Amino acid sequence: MLQPLQIPHVETAASREGFSSGDRVRRAGGQPVTLPPDGIVQEWATLEYDSTAWRCIVTWGGRYIGRFEAHEIEHDNLPQ
Repeated sequence: MLQPLQIPHVETAASREGFSSGDRVRRAGGQPVTLPPDGIVQEWATLEYDSTAWRCIVTWGGRYIGRFEAHEIEHDNLPQ
């Protein structure tokens, strides 16, 4: 008999630590050449294995997804 897959609960939030969904961001301390320069905050979520650790989910160039702590990103206020 198949056992149901136990998926950990993940909390989500639209805004935390000064970053909100839709904010334009870049990596703090410089952008690695492997990531496009245009990052957009999608949401905040807890880690699957640690319900107390929040990460900011960012898409880069509309394709690449990363999870970052608040000190790893900064607002990108450059004109589009």
